[in-house]
Amino acid sequence: MRKEEGKSSIRLILIITAIIIVAIMGINAMREFMDGEKVKSLQADMLIVKTKVETLKGKNTLNPEENPLRGHQLTQIPENIDIKEFLEKNVITTEEYEKYYLLDDENLRNMELQDLINKYDGYFIVNYDSFDVVYSEGYKNENGVWCYKISDLEKESKIENEVKNITTQLDEHIVNEQTSQEKTEETATTEQTEENTEQSGER
Repeated sequence: MRKEEGKSSIRLILIITAIIIVAIMGINAMREFMDGEKVKSLQADMLIVKTKVETLKGKNTLNPEENPLRGHQLTQIPENIDIKEFLEKNVITTEEYEKYYLLDDENLRNMELQDLINKYDGYFIVNYDSFDVVYSEGYKNENGVWCYKISDLEKESKIENEVKNITTQLDEHIVNEQTSQEKTEETATTEQTEENTEQSGER
């Protein structure tokens, strides 16, 4: 009786342990999914900001007085905005500070980007010459590497395309090699058959 109770207790412990493991795995999977969705949302918003920057730059070129460039140059950041930790990462070099503008809530509103206000903890920083967009808090890509610029996102796409092209070329090369080998084997078999036929005829 005691043995059966002991076995039941062990089974119960194993079942509970299995349930806990599955629950932990499920939570981790959900976190990864949510993190992935947040990154995709951020990347999409960075592209929207880039489009607005390109539009404003075009209007500014035609009429700079009515369409001034929005944002605070990194050389003239207001005291109430703290991005010291970001600047220390040297994502943007000190020589480039004059080219980059930080967009605060007022700037986002003026650029019709009010949906981004309070959506993120960091700031969007833009370059009106290269149309690059930087997010001060950064994000982790699929490989776990921290990225800050929209140009990093574009590089990821280029790398992915290059990998796909290389993979495709390798696949085509393998198929061609297999086809060539099969043809060689067929030719050898045909020649052997003809030779055997000739020898049989001579006999």
